[in-house]
Amino acid sequence: ADVQTRIMTQTHRRPSIPEVQPDSQFPSQVLVEVPFPSSLDVVNQLIELYLNQVRLPSHTYFVLDISGSMDGPRLDGVKKTFANLTGADTSITGQFARFRAREDITIVTFSDGVHDTRDFTINDPTPGSADLKQVLDFVNSLQAGGGTAIYDALVHAFTLAGQAKAADPNRFYSVVLMTDGQNNVGRDAGQFQSWYHSASPEVRSIKCFAVIFGEASPQELNDVANLTGGTTFDARSASLAVVFKEIRGYQ
Repeated sequence: ADVQTRIMTQTHRRPSIPEVQPDSQFPSQVLVEVPFPSSLDVVNQLIELYLNQVRLPSHTYFVLDISGSMDGPRLDGVKKTFANLTGADTSITGQFARFRAREDITIVTFSDGVHDTRDFTINDPTPGSADLKQVLDFVNSLQAGGGTAIYDALVHAFTLAGQAKAADPNRFYSVVLMTDGQNNVGRDAGQFQSWYHSASPEVRSIKCFAVIFGEASPQELNDVANLTGGTTFDARSASLAVVFKEIRGYQ
């Protein structure tokens, strides 16, 4: 009851339990529930409108491991995942997990160090559009080789994300880390944590969502996610396609 009372007074929502009576800010007449649209097409259009025009646009930094161990099916899985995000997955959940209008995407690739950083803006989210094709063409061109500098890549991505948030705070910023190995080049976990604690407030407000697959260390990735307020997703027991649908729910 105490919690419901605080919710009512501080957020102006009706209490959900009979022990707390609505105060004077709420009308006493009987409320009539707004009818839910009976047409699936209308429902889908409303959701599409919200995702593409109303909701806060996002800027996602995908930090992709292209070390030697990613060669073959693992890198192919990453490419298939981005194909789904750009329109290949026509299922209901696939449609709502796609990249959206007004969304900014930065792809950071790494092995021994950061290889490439590419920025994309989605103006046209229609499957097959030039905007989505640019993203997919870049991912499909990736080739694997080299070691695994996870923390150097994270510092690079978080630095860029913090700068972007300082310049444009009206977006939802997140970092998505995909790696199949353990860090063996560059900064170690302790150095990354020290850097993170001394980083700008913008950097420290951005969550990291880490994908565990292959021989990646669950402990290391959990530590990164916990440090940043994010979470980990286990692609060893589920497909990358399913995992990315879950991640998109946070974005």
